[in-house]
Amino acid sequence: MYFSGPDVRFGTNTNQGTGKSASEVLADYEANHGEAPSAPFWGHSYDAAAILLEAIANNATVNDAGQLVIDKAGIRAYITALRGYSGLIGTINCDDFGDCGSQKITVVYHTDSSMVDAGMSNVVFEYAP
Repeated sequence: MYFSGPDVRFGTNTNQGTGKSASEVLADYEANHGEAPSAPFWGHSYDAAAILLEAIANNATVNDAGQLVIDKAGIRAYITALRGYSGLIGTINCDDFGDCGSQKITVVYHTDSSMVDAGMSNVVFEYAP
């Protein structure tokens, strides 16, 4: 069978906001949950959360009443202007619609259903703009 999905060969990529590499994030996840993530988009989710938290941190203030105020328009502007962000998934650029990513995919040729991890490394095609 052939499968297409995100390129999960993150290598030594590091999230610039947290300073964590993919192997460190996986180790933390497995220590907390007792297993590896079950979905291939775990690196994308991690990067998205880090970007959102940075956007909030850069657009939040405390008003005179001591209340946290988060500027949603500022968050949107922060994210749509994001270019060259180093993430687990690679270099991330966001567009005017807030769509961010590295747009890397792979096609895997999988021949043995009993060897999921090994089969996922049999990449026969990759697309990386």
